[in-house]
Amino acid sequence: MKKWIIIAIVVLVAILVVPIPRGTMKDGGTREFTALTYKIVDWNRITEDIIDQKIIIYQKTSVYFFPNNFTDTETLWQEEINNTEFTAEWLDDATAEEFWRNDVGFTIVRIYSNCFFVEDYTGNREIKINGELSDKWCVNDKVNLFCDNWRRDPSTNRQEADLLSIQPMYSESGELLDKPVIYLYPEETQQVSVKINLDGTFTCTYPAYGQGWKVIASPDGTLTDAQGQVYNYLYWEGKTNVEWDMSEGFCVKGEDTAKFLEQALEQLGLNRREANEFIVYWLPMMEENPYNVISFQTDVYAKAAELEIDPVPDTLIRVFMAWQGVDSPVDLPEQKLSAPARQGFTVVEWGGTEIK
Repeated sequence: MKKWIIIAIVVLVAILVVPIPRGTMKDGGTREFTALTYKIVDWNRITEDIIDQKIIIYQKTSVYFFPNNFTDTETLWQEEINNTEFTAEWLDDATAEEFWRNDVGFTIVRIYSNCFFVEDYTGNREIKINGELSDKWCVNDKVNLFCDNWRRDPSTNRQEADLLSIQPMYSESGELLDKPVIYLYPEETQQVSVKINLDGTFTCTYPAYGQGWKVIASPDGTLTDAQGQVYNYLYWEGKTNVEWDMSEGFCVKGEDTAKFLEQALEQLGLNRREANEFIVYWLPMMEENPYNVISFQTDVYAKAAELEIDPVPDTLIRVFMAWQGVDSPVDLPEQKLSAPARQGFTVVEWGGTEIK
């Protein structure tokens, strides 16, 4: 009996502590050995050197104890990279120049133990942020960063800063500025630049906003960028904590929303094409509601998203609708709607937000 007990103990110990080979992966030759209490990963993985833009082999042997031995290899790989210190020089301190940057919305793209990299809303530039992140933050998180000591390399346009604090990009009370689109109608074909001073953060732009839009605009509204790509309008959306003024407006039955919008948008200065695109976008969200409370936010919206246009337009029409679906009628003072006459270089913008 004692012999069988000893054999059973030996077998149990072997199962617990003797690693079993799991084969070679197709990532460059990484090998994995697993036991019930730990895992050994002999990393031999092909990866990319982000500094010199060349392929390198990451080689290291790591041991993961229970319960991490049951974590899949791809997750362990991300942790391996995250725990690696970034030692390469991102900027040349001898030639880097200081500058001031006030936008705070970014997406985390890579994390190291001593720093992390983010992309701004254009998605075409990585920025190094010095400072440690807690386990709360992951790659692809959208965050607001508050940094100082901004520096950039004038030859490569690489940027770097020191982290002060980090917050989620969107607060619970933040309202989405949904699909504002900007039409440009100059009297003759010319270059136009457009910038938005947003009290909040961009969530999407098309074409890419960068430091602002610069396009060739034609009288029929056709827009052409520097690469020759053609657009019908400039598109953006963003997040803001502005408080909308719902003290006056309209309460409309869901089934009557299309007819109401046709009349209201004409009074607000949109032509048939612009009104059609507005209605096609918003109507599917509104017509099934018992009622919709609607208020056009001319003044509040203009303060939340200031436009800078060069050359300055002769006529500017901005239509922004705040609305909320409700179950029963709401009594509120009716809003007066009007618009300037279209004269000369005309710019038209429309957008909206659903109040949750």
